[in-house]
Amino acid sequence: MLPRLVIPSYQRPHLIQTKTLRYLRVQGYPSDKILIFVASEDEKRLYETGVPPHLYGEIIVGRLGLKEQRNFISDYLEEDEIYISFDDDVESLKLMPNYTFYDLIRDACNVIGARQTGLVGVLPNDDARRFKDSVSTHLAHILGSFFIARNHRDLRITRTAKEDYERTILYWLRYGTVYRSRRGGVQTKYLAGNGGIPSENRREREIEGVRYLAETYPTLCRRKDKGNHPDLELNWRATVE
Repeated sequence: MLPRLVIPSYQRPHLIQTKTLRYLRVQGYPSDKILIFVASEDEKRLYETGVPPHLYGEIIVGRLGLKEQRNFISDYLEEDEIYISFDDDVESLKLMPNYTFYDLIRDACNVIGARQTGLVGVLPNDDARRFKDSVSTHLAHILGSFFIARNHRDLRITRTAKEDYERTILYWLRYGTVYRSRRGGVQTKYLAGNGGIPSENRREREIEGVRYLAETYPTLCRRKDKGNHPDLELNWRATVE
């Protein structure tokens, strides 16, 4: 049984079908298990008109705003349900030779099913030089653009900027581990293109998100900018008290 697969999307009916939905089509993922979450009835009509219906199972009207949409998706799914999440602009998952998308799903579902963790991801880029036939279990950033998780409705996202860092921390506190496979990474262009997270006040939201997480979880993360980009560094040595 393959998990349901969710894609939050905003004002990107063309991009979603040329990126994420195209990748899933190539992989042969069952379209009836693919749920697209949009922000309004108007957007739903736009996607129904612009996205070929054979590429997805259902378009669901959720909430405007990424954190609001993430929490809506959590409430929509069953408690304890294992699910896959993709952003709408993922070009592909680049994986080690002889390791497939379905191998990754199988391995993730096995450890999540055994409650060894509740959150599984891959490396944050597709640099094959970093690939290894191993998995880390310490506190490591699990990208929001692709992850596999057990749904817990009480784990609430409170910020749009750095929401994937917040999710990583919440799951790590719940389980004491997050699993990040070194067997592959996400191929996408971060903060690129139209649609997605609205661009207004993006930097201010990122600064606030970094400040909130660094102050709320001072032993688990600290601010460490990348150039002029507000960012966080997780404490991989952290242990659950």
